[in-house]
Amino acid sequence: MRKYLLAFTWIGTICCGLMWNNVEAQNIEYSKQIIRELCNEKYAGRGYVDDGVNKAADYLGEQFRALKLKPVGKSFFQTYAFPVNTHPFPIRCTLDAQVMRTGADFLLSPGCQRISGQFNLLHFYPKDSLEKVLLFKKIQQGFEANEALVLHKSTERDKLIEDSCAHYKHYPSLIIYSEEKKMTHSVSTDTDERPVLIFMDSVIKNKDKLTIDANHHFIESFSCKNIIGSIKGRKKDSFIVFSAHYDHLGKQGQDAMFPGASDNASGCSMLLYLADYYSKHKPDYTTIFILFSGEEAGLLGSDYFTTHPTFNIQSIKMLVNIDIMGSAENGITVVNGETFKPQFDLLTQINQQHKYLPEVKIRGKARNSDHYHFSEKGIPAFFIYSMGGPGNYHDIYDKADTLPLTHYEDVAKLLIDFVKSL
Repeated sequence: MRKYLLAFTWIGTICCGLMWNNVEAQNIEYSKQIIRELCNEKYAGRGYVDDGVNKAADYLGEQFRALKLKPVGKSFFQTYAFPVNTHPFPIRCTLDAQVMRTGADFLLSPGCQRISGQFNLLHFYPKDSLEKVLLFKKIQQGFEANEALVLHKSTERDKLIEDSCAHYKHYPSLIIYSEEKKMTHSVSTDTDERPVLIFMDSVIKNKDKLTIDANHHFIESFSCKNIIGSIKGRKKDSFIVFSAHYDHLGKQGQDAMFPGASDNASGCSMLLYLADYYSKHKPDYTTIFILFSGEEAGLLGSDYFTTHPTFNIQSIKMLVNIDIMGSAENGITVVNGETFKPQFDLLTQINQQHKYLPEVKIRGKARNSDHYHFSEKGIPAFFIYSMGGPGNYHDIYDKADTLPLTHYEDVAKLLIDFVKSL
């Protein structure tokens, strides 16, 4: 009999192991499905062209319902609005009669208004001292109506140069900044006073003539949604919050879409992965899941939520904001780790014990994601992002099929253990 019991025990152990592995495999497949879906063209980069961000909100709300999360209030959605500049129309651009590709060769600045015409390109390298002298002489002399100023290898907006142009009231019709590495986009809630373009340096170098026709649509009040759901826990005195932003940069023109796989479809998938886990394993504390919009526009969704909360945010025991989960090959970074050191020490202790990740790196306070408005109100809040992977960020190449999701489930295990230990 003992021999048979041992056999059944062995078989049971194997079966349980297989079941657990199948559950994990199912979860990671669910995560991959979420990432692929959010990067689909029908969501238009989860931005403000074709209402992509709100289409994504509806899909994510359906996921909350499917996971049997409960609304915090009457609805999963909290609606608010903000202004945003968009470029939904076809963009036509050539350099010396060669067609340029939006997103790959060049971008309009996020706040760019209408720009149309043919321009002679004046090339300057502001980092070279002699070139800078020649540039300021040209600014003093003034520009012809068809002249565009090209500032090579000057990826940041050069306030000194722009202020100098304003001082002499000699603005060129168009300013072009060049980028050596890649095209990186963002969102603007305002419009630029004058047109600005960004080109790859290798593309615009030694070119003579630019022809462009591009228009914009400024939306004074674009309606967006935060998505909030909860799972009831055993303890009622405090809340655990997981958050992530689901918005991204959308589209520029008809051809350039910014899928936002790592930033932040991957973070949304991690949040839903955790929601799936807690729907099957009752948490100690009531756990609230928040998907914010408006993050790329300036942390607007979390700003609105923290000033119009749907529950008592001062009862939050810990908030973990999740972003860029494409690959934790080199571990994770914890923003606010220095601010909330006891919690960070607990997180690192758990990681060392289980050897989940190669490194848990500490950072101080930073206004770089939705955790910020919570910690500014004294609420313990981490912002966690992964280190490693292909490094596509705010560009057209951040696609679902580029994400290796290295240590993805290990990050989830670390967060689950961390929250349980609080």
